[in-house]
Amino acid sequence: MRPRDFLLVVTAAALWGGGGVVGTLLGDRTGMHALSIAMWRMLVAGFAILLVLAALRRLRLRSLTPAMWRLSLVTGALTAVFESLYFLGIALSSVGLSTLIGIGSAPVFVAVWDWLASRRTPPRLTLIALALALGGLAVLLSGSLDAGENAFGGALVALGAGATFAAVTVVNREQVPGYDPVTHTGVAFAAGGLMLIPAAAFTGLGWATDAAGWGLTLALGVVVTALAYLAYFSGLRTVPAFVATIVALLEPLVAALLAALVFAERLGWTGLVGGAVLGAAVVLLRPQRDEPESLH
Repeated sequence: MRPRDFLLVVTAAALWGGGGVVGTLLGDRTGMHALSIAMWRMLVAGFAILLVLAALRRLRLRSLTPAMWRLSLVTGALTAVFESLYFLGIALSSVGLSTLIGIGSAPVFVAVWDWLASRRTPPRLTLIALALALGGLAVLLSGSLDAGENAFGGALVALGAGATFAAVTVVNREQVPGYDPVTHTGVAFAAGGLMLIPAAAFTGLGWATDAAGWGLTLALGVVVTALAYLAYFSGLRTVPAFVATIVALLEPLVAALLAALVFAERLGWTGLVGGAVLGAAVVLLRPQRDEPESLH
């Protein structure tokens, strides 16, 4: 696990944390349904990357092999399903409950998959970090763990979201030789955004109507999504999938800190303690130059 790749995954989680703030601002300004926001998020991310590649004359779609197309289409479909299930879980229960179960369960699903596929269990240090991270996440979100209208249904849907995010991570650790992460991310998210159009249309297709709204849409698509997933997929070159999904738990911590700064939401002592524990778990996972290779 190279330190540079680990930092890329940390950067991705930090950028994802801004999604809640930007998405909330966009929704408040435009009145768009969450699925429309998710659709624009993926469409803008995917086509922005493809347009940049085309302008630089680096877009070579005809040279993509079947394996490359398959990886991007599967990634796009899984990400579209994850976005849909996550927002549906929020609608059925609450932001806190859906985040805790949806994002918190992803590392567990990856660990189960690795055990079933190779009969390997994660190293003890990584399991300790997972326990710390989940405990810190629960404390951080304790103030927003409302049951909502349908806690059981929301929890089931959030579990589906966690399984889907785990699948995105597992699929992308087996990278296709010669397929750069930039083109892969662009194709995957353009395809995933197109797949989300029917679901968004069913709930009432929406879009920004002024410059500020489109600015938020671009920020959500380019910064929070495109750059974040570019960093995440690039980091997966050497960061184990199980470790990457634990580091991704930083997302709600960054979201809580930004919400406190932008919306003046109060974290309180429990939020500060939970955030500190979650941060400590990620520090525990950092690459150690003097550790034996087996710990990674």
